[in-house]
Amino acid sequence: MKFSEHWLRALCDPPIDTAALADALTMGGLEVESVEPAAPAFDGVVVARILAVAPHPDADRLRVCTVDAGAGTPLTVVCGAPNAAAGMLAPLAREGATLPGGTTIRRATMRGVESQGMLCSARELGLGDDASGLHALPADCVPGTPLRRALDLDDALITLKITPNRADCLSILGIARDTAALTGAP
Repeated sequence: MKFSEHWLRALCDPPIDTAALADALTMGGLEVESVEPAAPAFDGVVVARILAVAPHPDADRLRVCTVDAGAGTPLTVVCGAPNAAAGMLAPLAREGATLPGGTTIRRATMRGVESQGMLCSARELGLGDDASGLHALPADCVPGTPLRRALDLDDALITLKITPNRADCLSILGIARDTAALTGAP
């Protein structure tokens, strides 16, 4: 059974770190198979709202997007994603951002138009396999919010090996009850 540590801590939040929590669960009979981050490491990526999309003057497949990244001044970003549309919320890797794999985003000129960042797909951020277009964000996200905070990506995914006699732990509520019993947390 795989679950989010934040989900568990919403029900039962013992004052211990992730490693100690995994150890307590294992010692209590719920074998922890793995603890992995919810998302790979990246920095400098924020929520952005696309304000306008125009065709690139010198390229058929590129578009020039005007985006609000929460800084007050709209940015110009050259994008090749077919789903870029005005009003859409998407991840924006700002100038200086570091993506998974160590790629650093710099200001660049693409066929005569300066791009002040990069609008990202799920694959470029390591959040999924879809590279067909921009990663659409929920409507309640606020432009300028760091993406890791907006999507709660600073989380750990814990995988338990549940034995057949522990059907009570096939839900997050059952795991929370065991966590409370093992740690004394409410």
